Amino acid sequence: MKIAVACLFLLMTGLLFAAAPSSAEELTLPDGLTLTFTLPDGWTYSRQAPQFYVEETVEHVTHELADQGKKVESDRLRDAVTRRLATNEGFVYHPESHSMLLIDFSPLREGEAEPGRDAVAQSARYAARELHQEKGAAEVDAGSNRTSFSGMPYAYRVDATYTMHGEPRRFIGIVGFRSPYWIYLYYTDTLTNNSDRDAMEELLRTARLAEAKGG
Repeated sequence: MKIAVACLFLLMTGLLFAAAPSSAEELTLPDGLTLTFTLPDGWTYSRQAPQFYVEETVEHVTHELADQGKKVESDRLRDAVTRRLATNEGFVYHPESHSMLLIDFSPLREGEAEPGRDAVAQSARYAARELHQEKGAAEVDAGSNRTSFSGMPYAYRVDATYTMHGEPRRFIGIVGFRSPYWIYLYYTDTLTNNSDRDAMEELLRTARLAEAKGG
């Protein structure tokens, strides 16, 4: 009987640990503002762009340059793309499905006034319209609405479905502001893993912006 109870205890303990689906992550900016979020099980958070995204971006830019009659040596282009992507603050991605959240904090330019609610709403609408102009995108259905995001005075959400070079995609964007940053959280779902969207919805629902402790 004791052996059976012990085995049951070990089994339950193993299930509890196996069920722990996430870990807490913090992205702290130089001025102390911190984005805290829960990383879903099986996902990766990195301050550097994943290699698959670098290659996808290189391919995309190559096609754009070709349409303009331009050609750039591949290694130079890859270096330029890598440097450009490094200006973003972080990437949360699923290594297998390649679904990915891009995190970008853009500080106000010198002399730029802080945006009000209407300006943030307009930026979200612009992000939705940009999808229609994206090279390779078709069957775009996009719109934006006001949303809530802990720590952002104003936030708007963009939802879109489309195809990219014939492959179905879903986009979720959060456009917001917290002084002194415009904040863009752009998620692209490849629709190859049924659980990706739920995982990202939970991440966005529970994420928060706050001053760092002691800041």
